Amino acid sequence: MRNVSLSITRKHSTMAAACASNDEFWKECASWLTRWGMLKTDHRANLPSAAIGDLAHTLRDGVLLCTLLSKIDPHCIDMKLVNLKPALARFLCLRNILLFLNICRHGFGLKESDLFEEGMLFDFNNFYKVLCTLSKLSLTPKAVKSIQGFCAQTEKNRDDIYQSLKTIEPPSYNTYYDDGMEDTYQTIIQVTENRELRLQVDEPSEKRDYVIKELVDTEKNYVDVLCKLHRNFMLKLNYFISKDHLDIIFYHVPELYEIHKEFLNQLSNKSTKLSSIFISHKDKFLVYGGYCSNLSNACTTLQDICDRQPEVFNKIEELEKQDNNGKFKLRDVLSVPMQRVLKYHLLLERLIELTDTKHEEYKDLKRARECMLDVAEYINEYARDTEQLTVIKQVRENITNWDNTKSLEHYGKLIKDGEIKIKPHDDGKLRIRYVFIFQKCMILCKSLKDNKFMYRDMLNFHDITVDEGNSRPVLSQNARWSYQWILVKNVQQTGYTCSVRTPELKAQMIKALRDCINNIKLSSIKTSHKYEMFTFEKPMTCTHCSKYLKGLIYQGYKCKECGIGVHKECISNSGHCGIPPPLPPLHTADEHLKDKLWFVGEMDRHISSAKLQLRANGTYLVRVRPQSENKERYALSLKTDGTIKHMKIFSNMDGSTQKFYLSTAKYFNSIEKLVENYQMYSLKDSFEGLNEHTKLEYPFKQMRAIASRDFEAQDVQQLPLRNGQEVIVLCQEGYRKGWWKGSNHVNGRAKTGFFPSEFVNVKEVLHTH
Repeated sequence: MRNVSLSITRKHSTMAAACASNDEFWKECASWLTRWGMLKTDHRANLPSAAIGDLAHTLRDGVLLCTLLSKIDPHCIDMKLVNLKPALARFLCLRNILLFLNICRHGFGLKESDLFEEGMLFDFNNFYKVLCTLSKLSLTPKAVKSIQGFCAQTEKNRDDIYQSLKTIEPPSYNTYYDDGMEDTYQTIIQVTENRELRLQVDEPSEKRDYVIKELVDTEKNYVDVLCKLHRNFMLKLNYFISKDHLDIIFYHVPELYEIHKEFLNQLSNKSTKLSSIFISHKDKFLVYGGYCSNLSNACTTLQDICDRQPEVFNKIEELEKQDNNGKFKLRDVLSVPMQRVLKYHLLLERLIELTDTKHEEYKDLKRARECMLDVAEYINEYARDTEQLTVIKQVRENITNWDNTKSLEHYGKLIKDGEIKIKPHDDGKLRIRYVFIFQKCMILCKSLKDNKFMYRDMLNFHDITVDEGNSRPVLSQNARWSYQWILVKNVQQTGYTCSVRTPELKAQMIKALRDCINNIKLSSIKTSHKYEMFTFEKPMTCTHCSKYLKGLIYQGYKCKECGIGVHKECISNSGHCGIPPPLPPLHTADEHLKDKLWFVGEMDRHISSAKLQLRANGTYLVRVRPQSENKERYALSLKTDGTIKHMKIFSNMDGSTQKFYLSTAKYFNSIEKLVENYQMYSLKDSFEGLNEHTKLEYPFKQMRAIASRDFEAQDVQQLPLRNGQEVIVLCQEGYRKGWWKGSNHVNGRAKTGFFPSEFVNVKEVLHTH
């Protein structure tokens, strides 16, 4: 989120205008923007390691330039005309840049010769001219009235540094994190530190305790912030702002307050492992995806209401004074939740650094950090895709003659857009088209006035391959469009020759096209699954790596046969269709369990949770806990009431006999006997919080078998079989020796019961949902 109300910095205001040399020119521009408050002093373009690309990419979408004009002269530009998050969609960025140039022309009196062309900034083909325009702007009467400007000499050898911009890739910065929010967060959340006390803390264990205390204390402050947002603002503004607008401004705040009250309560309980608290809240923290992506909309809505309704503005000022003496604005406090959730993995990292590698919680803390990092990445992708959906909506609003019954969202994210020349081989007519490259297709449009477009054609990537040709420009009468490639359609039955103006743009277009085609066809990845790009409506974890499939649009791949979801990079490790991915090798002590349908070998709780997530209630597995001691080697994981429960299986020696138990109420001579017992009797006595009907019903693995001959049931517990009938084996114990439990369908109805195992032939082991 960009802050459009930054305070004017008068530092260096008496500095004489600089006549910059070639390599200092962009730095003088960055310094001028910093004095205007457009860049923070610690912005990447101001760091000692900064390069010209850091400034160029900051200016590229035109948002900062338009905000700068509003700062110099608040009445010269209507910021509602600025697309604040164009997500580097070319046509939206060019609109912002054109708006900036138009205001410079008519509002600040710059000459045409002083102005750069919009492509010079977005395509980086003359960034020097962009800096010259900003220099001219800095020396206008309106600008120098507040901040001293900068100037530059004409340089003969300026091409090298600015020409290199054409090949610079956009930096991978988190665009959803605003440096300006950090000051508010630090002031509100951080506890006052006793510096002398910290200097006295030398031992790693003591430092570790200090970090834990800081974590708990800052969490208390954060819960207090959520409480005040809810009680001191949201509830008290109920009579001044409509419910719809309140829901936008305080999106998910009541829910966040309840989540973090519980989270703080558990953090304050020293008997509970810190790592397990974070891991258990992983899914609950996903609500921040919606909160963070809505933050910009919340602040815009708040500002619009205050501008239109002075009584609301006055009431909010009154509440701000009551809450914090007016030190913080409501819009500033609304940014604190995003700051907090994106810091958890950093706090855990500090804790890990101070934890001995032999500490009992060391490995679990590393897992907790990975979970919080996964949550942070989920939130960022959620926010990016929210912006993408806005961009896609704007693309659709600007295309006329669209006759497709499917919405643009069906074709995925907008990857690249721009102008090309294209010649279909069947008619040979050369046309200029503005193309939008989505994940599944390329839409060709005719450009109209005012950045509008008329739909002309669509090329689906299922039918397309790219022939790059050679990298040499093609000499022709129209030399500006001399960098070509060919799109081949329907196994070379027809094709299209495409051309652009620069080799850099050609490389970008080909990369975008090939990436999209490869993501659809998956021809280079060997798998028995039938995967397709898929948009998951609810949060989903990858079957292989157990990390979230991130974003809102085509987050990953779903098998059309067995239904599992994976990342693209996990496809090759996702196992055979209908069969779970290969498990780690068994320890020799576990050999006697390897044929049990409920035993999975070594597996941590996070992976087991992910694997049980989509299974039916009552599904269970027994696993070996990684890095566990022999007395707590095994664990039982069970899905019940829509959640995953994990129970340690303890063991003790009773004389020369090893005993296994979940609670001291019942002891068993083997793991098998323990499982058999809880297949028949409730787990409630051994695990708090379960209802009295909770049993082990369905093992993680099942078998498909075919009856080899008829079997007539002798009582209601038994399952009759008919020769050739398919049976799903659910259990290999729990009735009589040599009998299995299974289910089949008779006259369209499922029936479950026990049968002699010798009456069936096993065909395959199943991994079902």
